[in-house]
Amino acid sequence: MKFTEREMTVAVEAVAARSFEALPRLLRSRAGGTSWDTLSKGDRYPLLAAAGDLVLPALVALPERPTVGATPAFTDEEYEAAAEEALRQRADRSGPGTWDETSERKRRKALAAGAAVLRIAVTAMPVRQDPDALVVPDHL
Repeated sequence: MKFTEREMTVAVEAVAARSFEALPRLLRSRAGGTSWDTLSKGDRYPLLAAAGDLVLPALVALPERPTVGATPAFTDEEYEAAAEEALRQRADRSGPGTWDETSERKRRKALAAGAAVLRIAVTAMPVRQDPDALVVPDHL
């Protein structure tokens, strides 16, 4: 699916912040702060980079859904299919046949986690605006 740069940025930031907040307090303090808001930009960067590597390929794999005035809505199957495609591509970069050699249990857990992360990313996105109804303010 095609997302705007702003939508993808918000999605990656939401996933990074949510995963940071899920860390135990000791690990959060070692990373540079106790909450996402207290982290400096330099401390946030590795978390944002990791979230981007995980989320962006899966966002692109989602089916095209032209929604205006709301965030896109997808079914559980669509989230899982997008997560599987992204995980398969990642595994193929590691070596041929890696994803197919993964046990069924590990594959199911990875797909469930990938779909959950993708769901967090999509729900955090801002409401989509109609590109044809662009309103330019008078002062411009």
